[in-house]
Amino acid sequence: MQLMRPGGTKKEREHRWYRLAFVLAIIVFILLAPEVNNGNYMEPTLSDGQILVTSKTTFTTNRGMPDRGQLVILKKPFSQEAGADDNIITRVIAIPGDTVEITDGKVLVNDEEYITPNGIEGCKDEVTKVKVKENHVFVLCDNRNTKQKMDSRNENIGVMSSKEIKGKVLIRVWPLEKLK
Repeated sequence: MQLMRPGGTKKEREHRWYRLAFVLAIIVFILLAPEVNNGNYMEPTLSDGQILVTSKTTFTTNRGMPDRGQLVILKKPFSQEAGADDNIITRVIAIPGDTVEITDGKVLVNDEEYITPNGIEGCKDEVTKVKVKENHVFVLCDNRNTKQKMDSRNENIGVMSSKEIKGKVLIRVWPLEKLK
């Protein structure tokens, strides 16, 4: 009679690792996605061609809202309506209940100047005071001086439903020297 070692034979342990790796790969595939930043809309935060890892988080009343300052990806059909060739990566600057106004070169959220976490401020455009409704967000790209606006200043985007958000940016992975 042969005694079994704890944890089974070597072959059984290897099969368990393969099954675990397979299950983890499926989970990662379901929850995460790579995204390439196309264009200069988010400079200096993100440059053209940088590769990001994003979560496939959807935002609804039941699942929460994105945070102010969060980088998000707009759904492709929505971005195409706005004139983009690919998904748009942009920054949430106002959440439900906030008021937004762009005047005299300043972005005001709830009557206070809004400066991004990495120090980007101001905007040359004018936006009259807008109150963000429930389940909606106001988004601005970090490069606010481009001619084509890929954010809430674009009439095809406007104050947008959180349902139009495809996911949020988790980490920049390429180029490696800019990993964060």
